[in-house]
Amino acid sequence: MYKVKPYEDNIIIKCVPSCVYKTKCYFNPNDLKFKDEVVSPLANLSLSELEDLTKQQNKQFRKLERLVNKSNELCDDLKLSDLCIQNLSTQNNELSKLENVFQKQETLFKKIESLNQKVRQTYEEMGLDKLTTDFEKMDIKKKKRIPFKVDLGLFEKIKRVSSRVLTNRNVEDLVIYVEPSTIPMELLNFIDLLSQNVKVFTKFYAHSSVFSQLNNELENRFLNIDDLFEGLRFGINDNRVDYDLGFTFIWKKMESNGAILKFSNGSFISSDAQIVNYVNELLPQVNRISEESLKKNQTTSPLLKVLKSF
Repeated sequence: MYKVKPYEDNIIIKCVPSCVYKTKCYFNPNDLKFKDEVVSPLANLSLSELEDLTKQQNKQFRKLERLVNKSNELCDDLKLSDLCIQNLSTQNNELSKLENVFQKQETLFKKIESLNQKVRQTYEEMGLDKLTTDFEKMDIKKKKRIPFKVDLGLFEKIKRVSSRVLTNRNVEDLVIYVEPSTIPMELLNFIDLLSQNVKVFTKFYAHSSVFSQLNNELENRFLNIDDLFEGLRFGINDNRVDYDLGFTFIWKKMESNGAILKFSNGSFISSDAQIVNYVNELLPQVNRISEESLKKNQTTSPLLKVLKSF
């Protein structure tokens, strides 16, 4: 340890400086030629903005370096070592980083063009050029869907429940699986009448097993049914807890054509009639749908008439 004496005995502090550190400028202003077209936009930037630009530039350099390394590995795998990009910094250390970037990009573009030429040459040698031309001529575009227009005025006289009726219980959300080649008319007939006694919602989804056999006709039918029920406000337009019953239909490839109601514990109920009976038992006697009403609605319901036309 050393004992140090003060340089001056009497020191009078007139003011406290606002900055107690002196920092060196990150960029030397004399090195910037602001008349240059590339550098002139930097004249009005602050030091922090210039530092951010430098970080972004270095980040782009690293990305380009990784891209060059990947391309070199690809050329090595294809035994095209003559197309590998050498490290330009070892060739000319006096070049700036920006010039290195431009040269690497130009070399990379030339290499990609050479690879394209080799691929085209291989296609011609193997006789695949005609095959690719045939694929380009094929019309693989999907046919444009024509929405099914429904006159919603036919349903104006039907008064459906708009507020919850069964307030002493939680909403029942029933999941029903349906074969995609059929429309569950009996269940939809039941829901059509049930919506006039309690507040219900209905949603339709397609299972992944259907996509393998999905064609334009089948897809249009799914979309038309979904649009029809959304137009009649059968969808979830309010909070889920504001409904009495919910029916979620899932189009799924199954062995039987009948609908299946599945529960979370693994049990299930099959056939439309049994599902209707089960849902009726969940309701109070006043809100249940009778068999006579179901039979009558089959001939008078505008909803069923529209569904039969799909």
